Amino acid sequence: MRTNKGMKQQITKFGLILMMGVSMSACGSGTQKWKEEVQLTDGKVIVVERETIHEAGGDEWAFNRSGSKPKERRIRFEYPNGSGKMVEWYSSKKDDRTWPEKPLILDVEGGQPFIFTLVAISICCEVYSKYVYQNGLWIEEPLLEQFEQRTTNLFIRDGTDMPAFVNLETKREKNDDSGYRSALKQVGPSRKVTFP
Repeated sequence: MRTNKGMKQQITKFGLILMMGVSMSACGSGTQKWKEEVQLTDGKVIVVERETIHEAGGDEWAFNRSGSKPKERRIRFEYPNGSGKMVEWYSSKKDDRTWPEKPLILDVEGGQPFIFTLVAISICCEVYSKYVYQNGLWIEEPLLEQFEQRTTNLFIRDGTDMPAFVNLETKREKNDDSGYRSALKQVGPSRKVTFP
């Protein structure tokens, strides 16, 4: 009798541990989707669809206790405006040691959409990248070591519990928050961003 009782207790403990692990993994993953207004350099305002796909992990960093980390970031928008054709960009730079690149600027220049991103290449160093949409593909355009500084026009925040819609006023207010590093609030003037 005692062996059956002991066996039942072990099975019950194992089941509880398994359920806790599954529920913790479920908390750490998921997708956040939202729409946001983006003001282009020419003054036009477009609405883009943003998405951040999260996976379990990331709590090894002191500033991230959510139990999740970004796995991929995406932006969808209509181009040309009024055409009904959707263009999608997604983060392509990431390895096991870093989070995926973060889009900071979406704009159009010379009739071609472009996106600036920021990605960590080591613990103390990040780099900006620029992608230009040409002939149906996103092509990375090499950046000079020094280039013209631009203000971020995409919503910096992309964690959990995102609002369904972010207008320009809310974005300006939140992006100006002193909690964000200047490397997120602007792109450039240096390609590399290092911090102590």
